[in-house]
Formats: sequence, C-alpha cells, structure tokens
Amino acid sequence: MISPQHPPKPFQGVFSTTKKMVIGTGVTKRKVEQTVYFFVEQHADNRLTMAPLNQNMVPISKTESISKDELLSNYTPEPAVYLKKVLPQLKKLEEHVKRGEKLREKGALYTAEFEYKCALSMAEDHVRGVFGLGLIYLERGDISGANMVFNKIITLDAAFGPDNKHLFNDFGIRMRKSRMLEQAIRYYRRALELCADDENLLYNIARAYYERGEFENAMAHGKKALGLNPDFDECHQLVLVAERGAAGNRIFL
Repeated sequence: MISPQHPPKPFQGVFSTTKKMVIGTGVTKRKVEQTVYFFVEQHADNRLTMAPLNQNMVPISKTESISKDELLSNYTPEPAVYLKKVLPQLKKLEEHVKRGEKLREKGALYTAEFEYKCALSMAEDHVRGVFGLGLIYLERGDISGANMVFNKIITLDAAFGPDNKHLFNDFGIRMRKSRMLEQAIRYYRRALELCADDENLLYNIARAYYERGEFENAMAHGKKALGLNPDFDECHQLVLVAERGAAGNRIFL
C-alpha cells in the first residue's frame, strides 16, 4: 500500500509511433515508414503530456495533452530508448543549465554564457536556458542580444508558465530597467493572453506604460489590477502618480 506521505513519483518515458511518408519525386518517389519518438510525462494533477524528441533525443518545449487510453492504444513504450538515449541527454542538458545558473549568480557571465549555449545547442527552446542567456545579455548591456532572446521567448508558451515565474519576472524587470519598454509591454501582454486575471502582470504593464510617458494607459491597467486586488498598495501609488503625470506633473519612480 502506498502511503499518502510518500506518493509515487510522476511517470516519465518514451513512446513511439510509425508514420507513413512519401519521399522522392518522379521515378524515385516511394512510400516509407518512419518511427517518431515522443517524451511522455505525468504531472502532479495526473495529466499526461507528450512532446516530440529532437535530433539530440531531447524533448522540445511545445507539449500536447494526451489521455492514458490514447497513449496505450496508439503508441508503443520504448523503455530502452528512454534509459539509454534520452535520460543521459536530459541529465547532460540539466548539468549545463545548472552550471550556467551558478556561474551567472557569481558574475562569471562569459563562462555562464558558454554553458547556456551548450544547453541550447541540445535543445534550442529550453526555457531556463533561453531565459538565462537573455539575463546575461541584459546584465552586460547587450541590447541586440537581449532583443534576439526576447523574440525567442515571446514564442514559447512554457516561458509564461508557473514553473518559470521567477525567471519570467527577472527578465521583465531587467528589460524595463534597460529601457526596453516596448518589448516589456509586449512581453507582459503575451503573458496576459495566457493568464488574464493576474494583477502583477497588469501592474507591470502599467509601470512600463508610465515610464514611456503613456499615463492614460498606465492608469487604465493600474485600475484593472486594483479591480482584482484593491489592497495592492504599490499599484495605488502608481495610479496616483500616473494621474499627476497626465496632468503634467510627472514624478519619476
């Protein structure tokens, strides 16, 4: 019997399916079968998600939900592929990212950049790797590099999920402090598409609008945030200074 204090660990594994493809043209045209591998993971709420493996045998960040019945009916378990190919690559990827994070915290930015780039060479859309590289560029004042990373992050749904909230907040704050205000607003708006009732996102957009001198927009988003959380003191202050700014009395925050 499984104790409620010691629940089973979430399941991870690799499954495969066979797809028919047509290759070649003219007289060389022929049908072939190709095996496609997927990384399957069970989450705390018992949801199952699957993601294709890339050429490095690492799952991409874009996942799809799948039912247990569909998985067992239409896909073949591949435990040997998981243990011998995928798991070692996942461990290697995690090691690069962890080294990058530790080096960035110590201020060894160029060495950290190398580690993040090693991780991204294995999985170009690895969220922690992308965020880490972006934070390095912002810390170095490399706006061109930060813009490149921003354009990548904005396409990744996983970047705006709860698992990456700390990195998401750090990146947004550093963009704003680097005066990348237009990008910061797009960034927070992208997050609102996935979570429309977050007062902190609305506050961050309001603050970016304020720093751009768009006081009416700052007030509007600040008031939306207060509608969700009337006790949000910082947001009350922001709305007040935005009202003064609209009246021609801007106060720098």
